[in-house]
Amino acid sequence: MRLQESPLWWLFAAISAGIWYAVMLPAMPTRTHKIFVSVGPPATFAVIALYCGAYDEKLVAMLPVYCGLVLSVPAGILGHRRALREVLADPAVPYGEASGPWTLQAGVALAAFLGLAVHYTAH
Repeated sequence: MRLQESPLWWLFAAISAGIWYAVMLPAMPTRTHKIFVSVGPPATFAVIALYCGAYDEKLVAMLPVYCGLVLSVPAGILGHRRALREVLADPAVPYGEASGPWTLQAGVALAAFLGLAVHYTAH
């Protein structure tokens, strides 16, 4: 069995989703925001599962990519939760325009985590 196909990746995926909820839910100011954010891990899993079905990949082999995607968002807002919460709580700021220092951090985290996950799954 290849290391990328280890059943431990299911545990890592569950831990990644737990980290997502532990970091993201407290950062959201309203119930609507919390519901919206709660869809992240299941939606990501669904996209990965659809990809695996379409391209005949083993789902467990793609779990590192799932973990990378799911962990990149909370890593992107670490240290900025309070500021993010304040911006999202302001009804004058449209959701799509809610930006701050976390935007760059989230982009870098996404590129780094996803890059490492793709590299890991390719070797």
